[in-house]
Amino acid sequence: MAHVEQSDAPARRVTLFPGESVADAARQAITFGVGALAHTQAAAEAGEAEPLHQFRVATRRLRASVELFSGVIYASQLKVFRRDIAWILGQAGAVRECDVTAALIQERAAKIDPDLAREIAPMIEALRVRRSAEHATLYEMLASKRCRSLTAKLSHPSIKKLGGARKLGIVAPQLLRTAARSAIRLGKKLAQTAPASVFHKLRVRIKRLRYALEMMAPLGAKRHRKLLTRLEELQELLGLYHDVTVGTAWLLTYAESAGAPARTVLAAGALIQSLAGRAAKLRRRCLRQWRRFERSEILRDTFDEIRRAGKLALMPPSSARVDHPTGASNGESPPAAHNGEAERALETNETTTSAHSATEVTP
Repeated sequence: MAHVEQSDAPARRVTLFPGESVADAARQAITFGVGALAHTQAAAEAGEAEPLHQFRVATRRLRASVELFSGVIYASQLKVFRRDIAWILGQAGAVRECDVTAALIQERAAKIDPDLAREIAPMIEALRVRRSAEHATLYEMLASKRCRSLTAKLSHPSIKKLGGARKLGIVAPQLLRTAARSAIRLGKKLAQTAPASVFHKLRVRIKRLRYALEMMAPLGAKRHRKLLTRLEELQELLGLYHDVTVGTAWLLTYAESAGAPARTVLAAGALIQSLAGRAAKLRRRCLRQWRRFERSEILRDTFDEIRRAGKLALMPPSSARVDHPTGASNGESPPAAHNGEAERALETNETTTSAHSATEVTP
């Protein structure tokens, strides 16, 4: 596979607990994200591929924390956070795409005529030059006053008092609902004729939902873990498809550029043809896997599980009787009372946001 994006398992993560307030949870999740970003920044500035990937993972997790608690962050700060985190991610992504496309070309070259495969060197060199320029821009961005200002503001986020005192265990489903509904609604646009951008946007929404759910791990059990596995599988598959579409677009641009060697242009054409078949297969797989996810009750069951766990965690020890239906003692969610669509089920989560929470580092 040419999908060079590694698992984010090694990334440092924050875990939030049900007894904390939303305000504390928001502060700790966001400031933890800033620390994780700083931890990876120096290595990313050096230009190596894997540290750059870890920097992007840390940035995406920070963005997920901001979005999870967007309801209790003052609007003026939230606007800056969203704008400038996207600014950094966009430039880091430009560097990363060069790595991914170079790996894809080298892999697919084995599937075209050997004589043409030997002509890919100018393409790899063009990507190297582009990467060098994109990385220089990223380096300048990270050293800029704008980036330092963003880091300072993220280190001390302004959290609203209204709603901030509520316990995380009570409002966790409401905090998660926005990310879940966003993914579901975008998934409804998925089709054979949908543009590649829809698939990519769905991947971004799934990633954001997954990161938010990982922060709520203490409120989850069997269904929660199963949902995380499903989301990670979908994210990986959609990522493979995205890599192919990005690589194809670059090859088309390269083939049309002036000065490209004739034999290398022919090699680019062969690669484009090879990738077209790969893209079609991945698109079908993405659609099938998403439809299976849509038809399942896993999302609704997980929200039910989180809601029950949050209430139970906040009960006094003397009154925390466990009256779960059969199977709950094994970590399973009890059977659903009715079969509804995932999006409709999310509507059953009541009232607004806000609640405190503590953090924990997991390797």
